[in-house]
Amino acid sequence: MINLKKLFIDTETSGFKPGQICQLTYTITEDDKVTVAKNFFLSCDFIEPDAQKVHGFSVEKLKILSCGKTFKDIAGEVVDDLKDGIFIAHNAPFDVKFVKTEIERAQYPFEIADQFCTMRYFENIIKLKGKYKGKYKWPKLEETMKFLNIDTAGKGFNEGLRKLYGDEGISFHDARFDVCGLITVYYKAMKMGYKM
Repeated sequence: MINLKKLFIDTETSGFKPGQICQLTYTITEDDKVTVAKNFFLSCDFIEPDAQKVHGFSVEKLKILSCGKTFKDIAGEVVDDLKDGIFIAHNAPFDVKFVKTEIERAQYPFEIADQFCTMRYFENIIKLKGKYKGKYKWPKLEETMKFLNIDTAGKGFNEGLRKLYGDEGISFHDARFDVCGLITVYYKAMKMGYKM
């Protein structure tokens, strides 16, 4: 993939069908240098119990973390940041659907021209046994990182997390951690010769 604007994104959501985004995190690189790193916690009307089990955010907790901000409050900023780049995520179709739904709900025009999914890319490389005969399962981000020998407890990973988002001591299913993991997967895989 040529050097262009890359949008590394993760969302934590109110459910599994487009409802609301609870947390939106993205890092943008241009010519493979970080130009933007943002994290938003967002107030939601309702969180499905299964989604809350995954990310741990309740409606009450999000009211505090977001200071009452909803996606509509940040939509213009997000649209400006995310235009004209390739959208990169682990399960990109899921994140694309939520981001597009929220932006359209806020009544902004928005198109995602191109996307790249690390989860689907690594499916036939990692080859994890799936439920169905002859089909591999989609690897979780954690499984992809393990396959590429990425140490999330290591000094380098935690320094990257702190530089990008001013945080450490967070883990999988906090979108900041997952975006840092996604970036590490993408660039390590490129160094190893995978065609990203």
